[in-house]
Amino acid sequence: MLRNYIRIALRNLRRHSFYTILNVSGLSLGIACALILYQFISWHLAFDTQHSKGQSIYKVVTELHLDDGSVQYEKGAPVALANAIKTEIPQIRTQAFLFHNYRDLPFTIAIPQSGNTAQQLFSEHGNVAFTDRHWFELFDYQWEAGQPATSLEAPNTAVLTRKQVRKYFGSTDPIGRTIRINDKITATVTGILKDYPPETSTKVDIFLSATSMKGLYPDLFPSIETAWGWINSSNNLFLLLPDGLSAANLNKTLRAVTQRHMGDMAKYYYFHVEPLKDLHFDARFGGVISRSLLTTLSIIGLIILVIACVNFINLATAQNVRRSKEISTRKVLGSSAISIFWQFMTETCCITLSATVLSLVWVSFALPVLNPLLHTTLSISPFIHPQLIIALISLVLFITLLSGFYPAFLLSRYKPVALLKSNQTSAGRPWMRKSLILFQNLVAQSLIICTLIITLQTNFLKTVNPGFDKAGIIMAPLPSADKNKLDYLRTQLMKTPGVKDVSFCFRPPASEVFKAGSVKFDNREWEDYTALCTLGDAHYLHTFGIQLSAGRNLLESDTASEFLINEYMMQQLGFHQSSEVIGHQLVAGTLNDRPGIIVGVVRNFNLHSLHSKMEPLIMTSQAKDYAYVGIKMSGTGMMQHINSIRDTWQKLYPDNVFEYDFLDDQMAAFYKREDLLNRLIGGAAVLAIVISCIGLLGLISLLTVQRTKEIGIRKVIGASVANIVLLLSGDLMKLVGIALLLAAGISWLAMQYWLQGFAYRISIPWWVFCWQVCVACYWR
Repeated sequence: MLRNYIRIALRNLRRHSFYTILNVSGLSLGIACALILYQFISWHLAFDTQHSKGQSIYKVVTELHLDDGSVQYEKGAPVALANAIKTEIPQIRTQAFLFHNYRDLPFTIAIPQSGNTAQQLFSEHGNVAFTDRHWFELFDYQWEAGQPATSLEAPNTAVLTRKQVRKYFGSTDPIGRTIRINDKITATVTGILKDYPPETSTKVDIFLSATSMKGLYPDLFPSIETAWGWINSSNNLFLLLPDGLSAANLNKTLRAVTQRHMGDMAKYYYFHVEPLKDLHFDARFGGVISRSLLTTLSIIGLIILVIACVNFINLATAQNVRRSKEISTRKVLGSSAISIFWQFMTETCCITLSATVLSLVWVSFALPVLNPLLHTTLSISPFIHPQLIIALISLVLFITLLSGFYPAFLLSRYKPVALLKSNQTSAGRPWMRKSLILFQNLVAQSLIICTLIITLQTNFLKTVNPGFDKAGIIMAPLPSADKNKLDYLRTQLMKTPGVKDVSFCFRPPASEVFKAGSVKFDNREWEDYTALCTLGDAHYLHTFGIQLSAGRNLLESDTASEFLINEYMMQQLGFHQSSEVIGHQLVAGTLNDRPGIIVGVVRNFNLHSLHSKMEPLIMTSQAKDYAYVGIKMSGTGMMQHINSIRDTWQKLYPDNVFEYDFLDDQMAAFYKREDLLNRLIGGAAVLAIVISCIGLLGLISLLTVQRTKEIGIRKVIGASVANIVLLLSGDLMKLVGIALLLAAGISWLAMQYWLQGFAYRISIPWWVFCWQVCVACYWR
């Protein structure tokens, strides 16, 4: 019986090959989109799930509650808190501290070579950290060599991943070999780890013993171990909660410990724990994607599948008249309603299987292009990922039922006599077909409008004037803040053709990393807000094009205690004229209560991304904390000038790698989440439009065939081509117009809500909706 169903189904599909191709094409695009979104969502949901104790691992994070009611979030926690937990919370028996570079700078790794061979230099970004054996008690790693209990116990020891071993030592045995870090300490390799899976939040390839930190950062000790205010995103404290201790109860205990040690200052600092499984999705504490976005993508993927199924339903029901004589003949010859039902379901299943195979081809070609854009490592490997096979089988069953049930049920219920006597030009329920057309166009046009608005907002974020110059400036991390070397470097760089100015600083004017703390003005009490603090030399304003509104620039001196503030902070201090605040004293809490005189006021500029509103800012010089050099370049022959800078750099710092980034590229990275959303929604919108157009093409062609005699009669009595086109497409264009009106309202509401997440945002322009009308008319 099944063989007979399949044989008849294949014969019917070949007979109506044009509509078969349309159905397979539309369904394959919908399935390909659903598969890519499924893999993307699954990839993110799999983060940090490989650890056997993962359900009990929590990270300690910080909330800074200010007197003005605002809250600042920090993913780090102080070492002093970790020490207090050891002695005051006995229920916590296992905790691990992972310490990254607190200056958020790359590490330079030198590999000593035998004989006269020059040592190899490598620059590592974010994949080097200090820890001890407790890290490997919490998290699961596979060891190829060494022991988790002893490999990092001795000072100046290192454990490398296999990937890093291949990079540094090739195929030779690295155990006992040495690496030199930042030309300050030499570490001996004592262990090798298998490479971690890509779905890992903590991507560390070089683990250094925690006791090595004193050799690399001697200036941090002992204050880093005792100061409760020493909070930095580089400090990662993880705890293993026992079965009898809930996160809520631990948070209460942490609150009591904080109050006991910090006294009155405890009202500002709230330490609490976040589950390991949630860290990847919480942007406040370093998460890269939100669960709400994954949910939205799931809905979009399902809707696009439904749109593809709608095409099949519309074409199947529109062919009712063409198939009616076949059905009536089968019924007269004794076929039952159930056999006819399964015959049409078999046809649907054949189309779905063909579309699924074709979709795998689309996906295999698309993933190599999409992975760099989506920052993923997706692959179409059903045998490596068995859940993908289950997903494909479920998808085939879902689409077969969704697409085939209604047409098969409708056709199997027809009465033979009524079908044989029927002279109607179409059968089925026109309102059902019109509703489906309306639905698919509503979704496609809503996605297009949302994509346009997201693109406009993203472009606005990247192109709006931030209040300083960002074009033609390169930022290079400094290996050393030694004043003599910095003075010599400035002198040499200023001799380089194409270099306009050079500034040494802690960070550029806009950054994700800033110092911050409370301030004290004149004889008043500490202000009820925090001020950001940026450090730079006397060339900082000119290099970055920051404008003074009153007063003078900072003096070129390491001993002068002077401050610049922005206009926003001047207003926060209660002044309306820039000249009024000059000459007053200010104490900066973030600089160890350093006092100084306000000597100038700068015009406001955006310190963070445009998600955030303007904030108070103080600027001063402090050479020991300079971490970057900003080099302002001329616009022509830039790469040639950069090569000259590289030569100068390597003469002064032969043991360090010269690296640089353009400031405008660094700032564009602030909006990578918006770029990702734009790519995902935009891609879905294009597919939705293409799929719905494929469906309308098939529907119009079918209706044209069914009305051939009517068209001939109309042309005989004088109807023009335009009249015929309007006749055939008039009803569909009305549905497209209604869908456009509904889509405009839904998209406007959705985008207004999304735009509320930005302190600086566009107003939705009216021409977006006019443009969409033109696009809809063109596509149809």
